Amino acid sequence: MAKFEHIVDRIYEAATEPNGWSTVLDELSRGVGAAGSVLLTQRSDSGWLGRKCSVEIASRFDVYMKSEAALQTQCTARLLAANRSGFVTDRDVFTDEEYLADPFMAEWGNANGYHHCAATAIHLPKRDLVIYHVQRRKGQPAFDSADIQFLDSFRPHLARAGLLAARWKLERLRVMAEALALLGLAAAIIASNGRVLASNTLIESMGSHVVWLPGDYMVFADPAATALLKRSVADLRTPAAPTVRSFPVKGADGEGLMVAHLIPTPGRARDFFEGGSGVLVLSIAAAPGAPDANLVAGLFDLTPAEARVACAIAGGQTVKEIAVRHAVGYETVRAQIKAVFAKTGTNQQSQVASLLAGLPCFPRRGG
Repeated sequence: MAKFEHIVDRIYEAATEPNGWSTVLDELSRGVGAAGSVLLTQRSDSGWLGRKCSVEIASRFDVYMKSEAALQTQCTARLLAANRSGFVTDRDVFTDEEYLADPFMAEWGNANGYHHCAATAIHLPKRDLVIYHVQRRKGQPAFDSADIQFLDSFRPHLARAGLLAARWKLERLRVMAEALALLGLAAAIIASNGRVLASNTLIESMGSHVVWLPGDYMVFADPAATALLKRSVADLRTPAAPTVRSFPVKGADGEGLMVAHLIPTPGRARDFFEGGSGVLVLSIAAAPGAPDANLVAGLFDLTPAEARVACAIAGGQTVKEIAVRHAVGYETVRAQIKAVFAKTGTNQQSQVASLLAGLPCFPRRGG
């Protein structure tokens, strides 16, 4: 009884501290003599978004989830088709021949020395899904009724912890969005599939720039800005990707220029239930000015020379004036301006100036 209560306590702790799941999964695995366990989370409108693994299989399973086998396996489909409020084993939903031939085993399990498994699917509100999967090593027997009884004893707690984790995450996102509103920033938290997870009243009231779609999705009234937003959202899982993440946004009438900044939230800033998200902030483009070159270079992945040219454009200098001031050729400056256009999602010098005018102002060193 003490061991049972100990694991239950760890389950609820993990609901609010995602890093605790690996310990929970290890203890569940040991309880049935398994090599390890996996927790998978999926939003109803997208593919698998997150996972936590026990220590032994973590790196191996990460490789599997990035492979074609993860897209081709029938394990999840068979599990859902079983429609059972409890754990099911591989033998419940496959013949031995089918299971060994499935991409999950053929491409991952056999290669890593694993065989029998047991899993359960738990449906959350809005049809989101959590799956707990337990894996045994090759040579060990299949899970028996006593093993399943042990795992099922924890299932109600795993279900409630999954629900709590989802609601906890949503509440934290709402708090983040409203905190940005207190700073005067119109903002939305966007998942890597483009769904808006939370937003504040400032961005919700920007009807001339923002268009809300069914299912908690948003686009801009400006088609060019929408295309840039979709590209940058698609790369949220890879924060280092050379994607334009700060770009101009025109209003529905083509006027009222604003600047959008999509800021990735890597590492501990996102938890297993999301798998990738970013903060979208909209700011008004003020009168053109000359922001700090280091800030410009960092935001748009510009070289020092490109950042100097961008700041010079914001300061109203012509191509000829920039070339003379920095002692470089006219065509060199033109090439640098083209690079600035490509990296900022603009196509005119006036757009670059307006875009940079919307950046936050920081005091210069020594200034």
